[in-house]
Amino acid sequence: MRTLNNEVAAGAIVGDGAWLGELRRELFALLAGVFMQARSRLAAFAYIGALLAEPGDRRSCWQLAEAAGHRSPRRMQALLAEHRWDWKAALAALQQFITARLGDPGAILAIDETAELKKGTATVGVARQYAGITGQVENCQTVVFAAYVTHRAHAAFDFRLYLPKAWFRGRARRQRARVPGGVRFATKPALAAAMVTAAAWSCVPFAWVAGDEVYGRSGKLRQACEKAGKGYVLGVPVNFRVTLPSGRTAAVAAVAAMTPGTAWETRSCGPGGKGHRDYAWAWAATASPRHWALIRRSLANPADLAFFYCHVPQGQPVTLTVLVRTAGKRWPAEECHQQGKGQTGLDQHQVRLWCSFHRHTVLSMCAQALLAVAAARQAPAPPPGESRAPAGSSAQPAAWRDTGKLPATPGDRPPADPGMVKVSIPEARRLARLAAAPVTRATREAGYAWSRWRRRHQARARWHHYHARLKAVAQAP
Repeated sequence: MRTLNNEVAAGAIVGDGAWLGELRRELFALLAGVFMQARSRLAAFAYIGALLAEPGDRRSCWQLAEAAGHRSPRRMQALLAEHRWDWKAALAALQQFITARLGDPGAILAIDETAELKKGTATVGVARQYAGITGQVENCQTVVFAAYVTHRAHAAFDFRLYLPKAWFRGRARRQRARVPGGVRFATKPALAAAMVTAAAWSCVPFAWVAGDEVYGRSGKLRQACEKAGKGYVLGVPVNFRVTLPSGRTAAVAAVAAMTPGTAWETRSCGPGGKGHRDYAWAWAATASPRHWALIRRSLANPADLAFFYCHVPQGQPVTLTVLVRTAGKRWPAEECHQQGKGQTGLDQHQVRLWCSFHRHTVLSMCAQALLAVAAARQAPAPPPGESRAPAGSSAQPAAWRDTGKLPATPGDRPPADPGMVKVSIPEARRLARLAAAPVTRATREAGYAWSRWRRRHQARARWHHYHARLKAVAQAP
């Protein structure tokens, strides 16, 4: 009864009575076949709901069970450690949900890893290793993620747990963490290559792969992308060498030094919260007709350079615009990490075993995907002859969309009505919690009013940020 009431309340927050409830039912229908027993299926659904509802910095089985209305954490603990269900099948169901709602043939698979700081040495994958979140060596667990990125939204799509070499010095440690016997040591780029190959093999619609220097220097990853027929824009270090059309090899830093001033173009690699992310860009041909070196230069500090190695598959047009856009789409992978940790307890588990870790991660990704799809930008208009999805069933409510204004010139005046920004993932989670909370109607309506005020204020702030950026560009010498 409690779950039913939560779904009805979640639908009420959008006015037409269906949006979040429809998404939840669609995802749960895909996941239902993974669980052979009703007790594990219901516990998994409650686990996802509790991840969305439970506030605070820690989401242990105790807290999740309390949020789900259970008398003890036993069912949640058994779900992660004892019940028989395949987390790989659950991940496949999640990927089907994401591609059904966000699928785009031009999508980008953004690769990045995240570190989860841990204490002790018993948790699977934990070792002294570099942690990007602190910039130093920490006792942590590292997970490589692939984010599915489109112009509408982005969501965590696949993951691989990185096991450091220390875990392969003997079998005892792996046996205690119940690591499957077939698991072998693999570098982070090798894990990324496996995810790209798996996505291509499963016919996931995407065209590009993006990643930072850790992955750009890997020939194995680049080969996997090219074998799958996918393009890539991968960051590379300054000493990365390319073969020029003349047959000479040179480091990308030397290529940047040889680039004439007329070859640089100022382009935006995507909108940000305070304006477009403008940089100076240049690209250089290589001995291969399908590979290029892409160079990014900061407008504020010309000495600040970043380098990318690019591949465009045969038959696809080669334009600087496409490469710049792809290079700017790596950051959503980092945002998925932040949203997963902050909104759905991605790193707040208290599990040590291989299977339990993967089960928690998949369920957390499910909760995050629900929010990401709910908050996605409006879908493009259907082609002529195709009807749009019925309103109130699978179409996003108009109240959740981005209606905020943006300035066109430095002389524009602030609009009387700035509109509202689209519902963000944190805002979607707040609205879902508000809908399910046992409060009076007046309190709930006040919460909705605060949500509208926040989004309107954010739209006004965004307008002024963009306007200030336009004025700064116009006044620049």
